[in-house]
Amino acid sequence: MLHFFGQPARLCDKISRRVALQIGAAAPLGLSLPRLLRAEEKGGGRGTAKSVVLFYLMGGQSQLDTWDMRPDAPEGIRGEFLPIDTNVPGMTVCEHMPLLAGMADKFAVVRSMNHTSTSHNAGAYHSLLGEKPRFEAGLAATEADFPGAGAIAAKFLIDRPAVPPFVQLSESMFGDNYLQMPGPGAGFLKAQYEPLKIVADPNADDFSVSEIALPDEVSTERLEGRRALLGTIDRQLGTLGDSARIGKLDRFQQRAYGLVTSGRSRKAFDLRSEPAAVRERYGRNTHGQRLLLARRLVEAGVRFVSVYWGGLLNAPDDYWDTHDAGFTKQKNKLLPPFDQCLSAFLADLDDRGLLETTLVVVMGEFGRAPKVGQVTANAGTDAQGRDHWPFCYSVVLAGGGVKGGTLVGKADRYTAYPAADPYSPADLNATIFHALGIDPDAEILDPLNRPLPITRGKPIGALFGG
Repeated sequence: MLHFFGQPARLCDKISRRVALQIGAAAPLGLSLPRLLRAEEKGGGRGTAKSVVLFYLMGGQSQLDTWDMRPDAPEGIRGEFLPIDTNVPGMTVCEHMPLLAGMADKFAVVRSMNHTSTSHNAGAYHSLLGEKPRFEAGLAATEADFPGAGAIAAKFLIDRPAVPPFVQLSESMFGDNYLQMPGPGAGFLKAQYEPLKIVADPNADDFSVSEIALPDEVSTERLEGRRALLGTIDRQLGTLGDSARIGKLDRFQQRAYGLVTSGRSRKAFDLRSEPAAVRERYGRNTHGQRLLLARRLVEAGVRFVSVYWGGLLNAPDDYWDTHDAGFTKQKNKLLPPFDQCLSAFLADLDDRGLLETTLVVVMGEFGRAPKVGQVTANAGTDAQGRDHWPFCYSVVLAGGGVKGGTLVGKADRYTAYPAADPYSPADLNATIFHALGIDPDAEILDPLNRPLPITRGKPIGALFGG
């Protein structure tokens, strides 16, 4: 069945609420899916990427145990893992990421990302939206939030009617105090720019995408009949004096039909057509299969795909908040499947000629504390764990014009704070927009119709060789 997103939105200035409700009652799919697909027909500039895949590691990956290791640091800071050489001279990564070490020439690491929010929900808001959260404790997602990069991309770049512009592959994400985490959605841009959220596990034998399927009782013929009825109503409304807007509304309805009835869209979600060897290469687990699905969506033309790993409610023992038994958890549960699925994803994109036009961003809401056992936000941190640390962490980017084998920015001797070229989440979002060809200085309107910049940051030029 179809999943609808958000609250009813006003369709246009000259259609009354009563008429809008009448349209919604007659529409075969309601108005929510067209609202999801409706966006300003405003294109971006010439970018280096056609699509973005955001691989979000909820909980915050430890920079000291993955991308920015310090083997010469004192005991209690350096951790238990050893660095290994990559295929890029002078660049090392954790010993538990051997597959990624062999393809470091495909990705870049920004080692000086930083912000100031130490809790999960506020950290998600800060890291994903590039905006300082309203407050630190008890923060939950609301329709007043600043929109995420995926929603902004959907607003500016919709141009493929047979596929959704923005897809989120995850369950609902919950963080502090089991509140829904802000950041993934459209915020004050409302329902029309929310992602199409696929919550089912693509690794399950019975995986299917009900979100774009017709209800069992609605045949294609019946759908066409309802479509014809809606067309008649649209033509009648066109006599009210705003035929241009009604025509535009009809185009959004056409997009809704295209998504539900398109073989292209359904094919993109059909993982059963993938060879067994490819599925095994990614790893037969939720995270690996979501990345494989992300590759198929990019191939089909989806502009922005978010893949979320973990969550307090969804996988309490299998996400990146490594407060307790941190090294054991990373070694046995986190780093091996991460190494496998991300390396497979990058190699698969490259083999298919898609990496050049797909920007891949790998990040969490923050990093982890330099000192093992140091309590910065959670009293549950034990002698083998690292607590939250937003003041300096690493983000990995690949494809979409990013120069592989590049180290950008520099942390101090213990990766506690940036030592050179500090970058903010706003800069990261500006980089994403720049790669997509969206002017980082572009503006959107808030609920009071005030213009706001889509980001307050600047693109990280060093990622592109600049």
